[in-house]
Amino acid sequence: MLLSTIGLLLQLLGAQLPDTAAVLRAARTAQERFESSRRARLPIEWGGGSGGRCDARIGRYCYWYDSSETKPVPESRSIVDARERLIAELDSGARRSPKDGWIAGQRVRYLLEARRADSAFSAARQCDAEHSWCSALAGLALQVGERFTAADSAFAAALEAMPEPQRCDWLDVRELLTARLAKQLDRADCAERARIGDRLAILGQPLWMTPGHDWRTEIFARRTMAAILSHSINPHGTWGDDQRAMLMRYGWPEWFTRSEAAGLYATPNVSGHDREPSYDVFPAVASARAPKLTGDVWRLRAPLAQSRYAPRPLERLGALRHQLARFPRGDSMLLAVRYATADTALDRDSAAAVMSALVRDSLRRAPLADSGGTIMVPAETLIVSVEVLGRRSRHAERARYSLDPLPRAGSAVLSDLVLYAPDAGTPQSIDAVLRRALPALRVSAHEPFGVYWELDGVPHENAVLSVTVEPLRVGAMRRVAARLRLAPELAPIRVRWQSMVAAREAEHVTLRMPANARGAYRVVLTVQQVSGRQLTSSREIEVVP
Repeated sequence: MLLSTIGLLLQLLGAQLPDTAAVLRAARTAQERFESSRRARLPIEWGGGSGGRCDARIGRYCYWYDSSETKPVPESRSIVDARERLIAELDSGARRSPKDGWIAGQRVRYLLEARRADSAFSAARQCDAEHSWCSALAGLALQVGERFTAADSAFAAALEAMPEPQRCDWLDVRELLTARLAKQLDRADCAERARIGDRLAILGQPLWMTPGHDWRTEIFARRTMAAILSHSINPHGTWGDDQRAMLMRYGWPEWFTRSEAAGLYATPNVSGHDREPSYDVFPAVASARAPKLTGDVWRLRAPLAQSRYAPRPLERLGALRHQLARFPRGDSMLLAVRYATADTALDRDSAAAVMSALVRDSLRRAPLADSGGTIMVPAETLIVSVEVLGRRSRHAERARYSLDPLPRAGSAVLSDLVLYAPDAGTPQSIDAVLRRALPALRVSAHEPFGVYWELDGVPHENAVLSVTVEPLRVGAMRRVAARLRLAPELAPIRVRWQSMVAAREAEHVTLRMPANARGAYRVVLTVQQVSGRQLTSSREIEVVP
């Protein structure tokens, strides 16, 4: 009697438990039904496409970057309603089978498609599959929701829970790098690849003033989305390695269009459209292990790029006009900057500005006010980034490059030069000069400009100081005209005097360019000490009419 009762209870309990395989089959069928319906109802793109151009041929697909920034075409109401019905079925499947990772991933995917990032994060938190997978889904939802610090924490938890081989794959960024840089990492072990990849991701982060590490977490978000899309249907059809390569390099499409079928039985071509504008954020450096950033390593708008990133907090990213100078402060340096934006949207906006320094993989930040400011950093090689972001327009400008310590001659060290617009007063401090510094490094012909510097660590002695302003490039026509005496020769301007130099001395001189001066010039300051040691500092300027 007891055994038969237990058997009856087990039969009743089994009848109440869902058949997880049946739940998964129903979810897959619902997804296939939606994707088939969506494909047939996608908006038609008249006269669109690449026009025969391919920036990259990846498997079955042609990828091109449209810098004209096409506006998204809205979906039809029928697609929106069909997606909501699919989400409801996935919600039901997740309740009946909470440990199914496939259902959890598709649920997050379609909620993000519906622009419901908060709901996607809630769905990820309800996930009861493997811990690493559920944490990665939470990181994906947080990344799309622009909660980058929280996304960083979620992906850190996912990485910690992963088996070692999977973690190594997730930390490997070679597929996003140029062939030259990727080859340098081929022989590196997992730990070194992770370290170099992490540093390159920090260098590639569009704005260091953004909390978190949004480019690094974007890479993890792409890996998560690639895992979601594998073994599932998408508007292009079945998933393949070529689609994965495109997603990892350029991100996943956020809207789709189709072209009209060419024949009676032809299938329409579907185009996926990524977020725009999209940038080549990795610096074009020669070494992945010791990247040296100069002004020409950033090719944000390069038409051909191994990988791209469209930062969600930004609508525009451009170059910032600025003048930055280093000043000696014992074993530290004072960095002083003056900037001016070129984007008119930023001029009309309430903008935030920050100067950041990457010192031994640690970021230091200082807010900037009144178009300039300072930050104290160690006197060592570092990377500086000056950034301005419009709060409403979401337009940004930045300048980012490597800085070395100021050169020394014995105990003496000479600051950088600051070029400024002089007035009736004499500059008494860096702050006073900074307010009048020339951010565009441009001066007008036969109008005066000032040159300011500091000299530190020199014994109390006489020194010879000289300033030279010399043309950098003289056009061929100008050289011919000068030889034929049809135009005056552009001779360098030289000023030389003797001065008594104290332990720390702030100096300045006012110069005026000739009326016929045009183009690029270099201002060079030379300090010749009695001991024979010499220090120089220079600054390039443009002379305009």
